Amino acid sequence: MFTWQVLSDDELQQVRRASEAVLERTGCLLKDEQALAACRRAGAVVDDVSGRVRLPRTLLQELIDLAPRSYRVGGLDGIDREVGAGRPWGVAIVTDPWIIDYPSQEPRRPRLDDLRRNTLIAQQLPQVMAVSCMDFPASDVPGPHSNLRALEAHLLHHAKHSLVCAASVESMGRWLKIAEILAGGVRSPQAPLLTLAVASLSPLAVTETNVELIRVACRHGFPIVPTVCPTAGMTSPYSLAGTLVQAHAEALFLLALVQIHRPGHPFLYALGPATAELRKGANLYYTLDKVLWKSAHLQLAGTYGLPAGAECGGSLVHRFDQQSGLEGFLFMLSAVASGADVLAGFGSTFNAVGHSTEMMLIQDAYLEAAQFLVRGIRCDAEHLAVEAIDRCGPGGNYLTDELTLKYLRGGEFFAQELFDQAADSTLSQSLAQRAHAKAAAMLAEAQSPVPHEVQEQLRKFFHDEARR
Repeated sequence: MFTWQVLSDDELQQVRRASEAVLERTGCLLKDEQALAACRRAGAVVDDVSGRVRLPRTLLQELIDLAPRSYRVGGLDGIDREVGAGRPWGVAIVTDPWIIDYPSQEPRRPRLDDLRRNTLIAQQLPQVMAVSCMDFPASDVPGPHSNLRALEAHLLHHAKHSLVCAASVESMGRWLKIAEILAGGVRSPQAPLLTLAVASLSPLAVTETNVELIRVACRHGFPIVPTVCPTAGMTSPYSLAGTLVQAHAEALFLLALVQIHRPGHPFLYALGPATAELRKGANLYYTLDKVLWKSAHLQLAGTYGLPAGAECGGSLVHRFDQQSGLEGFLFMLSAVASGADVLAGFGSTFNAVGHSTEMMLIQDAYLEAAQFLVRGIRCDAEHLAVEAIDRCGPGGNYLTDELTLKYLRGGEFFAQELFDQAADSTLSQSLAQRAHAKAAAMLAEAQSPVPHEVQEQLRKFFHDEARR
């Protein structure tokens, strides 16, 4: 089996010790009186004047040990899926500030039909367990309620688990009402319908809003995934290792807060560092640096026994070219080979502010390719094929050999429908062309999996919300 590791065992321990030293000596800023009191009761060193919280190493380890090693999530479809049990699951997004328009190959603003189309495709991908909708307006819906209409279009067309990125307590309150509507349509008891993303404010701070989101998630049993996105040279040290140390410390601090509020609450360890382009002041999210950070943070999660997620793909560019292919597949391969439990961001491209329908399907194909490579070469007696070689003998052929017939369609060699393996220029189509054609075929007969009565309740909810 092929594995991807960028840190030696000694280097892993160095990073762990450095991050733990940051939490013990430097600490994190926490501007929430209730949370400060809870941290003090748990044994943290709390400075009430500055709001700084320091975590002794022994306390930190005790809190880490409380986090479950696996947990289950549910969907309106009534299917429970286990995170951390050895199978990697995908998470798709359905919109972003920019949509990569296939006919023009250029970015444009999202429209309601993009939300519907991308959600229906995410619903049909077996490897995707959850879907996330960015709080962003639809360009063809004018007025202050455009964001609501976009979310409505999304929720009317999928029945899987939802990853919620609430930017405010008000937004979270809306999601709680949505969760009640969805729960009413579930035909059998199941796991939580929502996972909640909670951000840190780099460097080393957590806002009152995000503390409240932790409290809400803990009250309702929603798993939590941290969004820890420091930028090297701006909000974290300008070195690969320094940014890794700080990001790891921020993720562990959020984990500690979650366990202080509710021991044993499910938490998916994840990091999303970026690089600063200091000449222009730009944030570069999908650079090759992320391949190293991704593997390193998954290795770190493994040393604590924590379930972990990582971005599954993405590229700095919006084009379907060699750069996007190189970056996208390396991100996927490093995540799979490093043991990610969740592969987040199917569809993401253009420096994490763009979305492509075709890229959702391409990244799904990348996942199959990465899993094939990670599997390695099977070397049991049958696959070593000494008997087949003996049967064939010198000068023979294997076209009708029993091993050939047995494994002809058995996955011994790589084949995936989006990859051009025709070796014939007259039949050749690019990966993007094949993905575009597959998307059209998937959408031709697609129907909403959401029960009719739930659709009606959602429509009424969003109608009432728009009138408030």
